[in-house]
Amino acid sequence: MTTLIPPALLSQLHQAILDNKGMLPGALAGQVMKDSDLIDVGPLMISLLPFAAAYARVPISNYPVGAVALGMPTGSPIPNMYLGANVEFTGEALSFTVHAEQSATTNAWLNGEQGIQALAISAAPCGYCRQFLYELVTAQALDILLPQQGSLAPATSPLTVFLPDAFGPQDLGLQGGLMTPQQNGLTLASPDPLVQAALTAANTCYAPYTKNFAGIALLTPTNTVYVGQYGENAAYNPSMSPLESAVTFMNMSQAQGAPMAIKRVVLVESPTTASQKDATVSVLSSFAPSVQLEYHAVR
Repeated sequence: MTTLIPPALLSQLHQAILDNKGMLPGALAGQVMKDSDLIDVGPLMISLLPFAAAYARVPISNYPVGAVALGMPTGSPIPNMYLGANVEFTGEALSFTVHAEQSATTNAWLNGEQGIQALAISAAPCGYCRQFLYELVTAQALDILLPQQGSLAPATSPLTVFLPDAFGPQDLGLQGGLMTPQQNGLTLASPDPLVQAALTAANTCYAPYTKNFAGIALLTPTNTVYVGQYGENAAYNPSMSPLESAVTFMNMSQAQGAPMAIKRVVLVESPTTASQKDATVSVLSSFAPSVQLEYHAVR
């Protein structure tokens, strides 16, 4: 892939991403752009795609995809960037696959972003991801960046070009969208920090259609906690489960190819006409068969 960024600077960026668990701080991105004489973030985002794709776990398709999301404006001239990669689960239905676009978006969301401005992807987004991205609160202003053969500049188009006659939250009478801050008001009396972490995720999840507020917390053998939160979609199918959210966040927060080792999993949800319990048990068994789901229903 064509790039103007010197190898030494790219190596520095890669290390910074590892140190910051899948996120590239805007201040460092800005310094690298200055040192590389780049005047736009697009070429930098495109240059990071192969590194993002190296996080992919694709035992079924063997087709790695990378994505880089640009966060919202901050005090820094360049916003933070968040990497994502696709994740597949051996022995499970293909519908549980996490796409790179979902991964990068989840990475940004769980890091506190309230929208993304642009998304660079290894290849044009599939229909599933176009629908998923249209749920974002920033969907109408979201740019999609794609690599161009032999060019430093990405091909840039609004998401709305990829999804004409779109169906989204506004069609169901909702204001805002995915990544809008949520306060769902669930309470659970437990002194267990992992339960409280899952509860916090459930309280900040996005479930405007079913009110199935759900969050999960994974505990690793090194006592690191990774959370995941449910994200619904107006078209239902591109909704992202709490476990998918947590697994991709864990994947992007570790070194590439690190073991997906966990010793505890806690799911907190408010079950309604929908529930995350059975799907969580099924997918969990595909990569952590010895771990039993700890389940808390809040009614």
